[in-house]
Amino acid sequence: MHRTHVVPDKIRELISPFLASMGLVVWGVELAASGHRQLVRLYLDLAADTPRTPERRGVTIDECARASRHLGTLLEMEDLFHDPYVLEVSSPGLGRRFFEPAQLPAYIGQAIEAKLTVPRDGRKRFRGVLTSVEGGRVSMLVDAVPEAFPLSFDFEETEKVRLIHAFDAISEGGAGDDASS
Repeated sequence: MHRTHVVPDKIRELISPFLASMGLVVWGVELAASGHRQLVRLYLDLAADTPRTPERRGVTIDECARASRHLGTLLEMEDLFHDPYVLEVSSPGLGRRFFEPAQLPAYIGQAIEAKLTVPRDGRKRFRGVLTSVEGGRVSMLVDAVPEAFPLSFDFEETEKVRLIHAFDAISEGGAGDDASS
């Protein structure tokens, strides 16, 4: 197995027990170049069995900081990176990236953007509504002019799939505008 697949799996294995004690899970691990350093991004989310309340809707900054310190220590002990690296720990955010097809079903009916590895009809990037996920097969209704069209692809055929968050509560004029004035 290529090192780029081994390292994210090892990071997940190292940090998961610590995260479980906090009611969190690894949403995804991303490796990228950052100048002359390796960039390691760890995305955390609430575990499925962690109750969501108005006070506890997602991962906190303090939880990210604790996970970062713990993972930093583990990475140094395991010596996974021989060169300097930068570690970033955060929640997946509103425009969350999907790292595996099993993460998608909870978002059926919501807007996504998929970037394919090989162009279809001259383009790689498609935006639309997620309609189904069966195994590794993803289907969406692509927003297009003059009309929407269905598109299906294997998750493995993508460079990236992410959620497009709709800001329903924000007026067209922007976040501080009051329509009644």
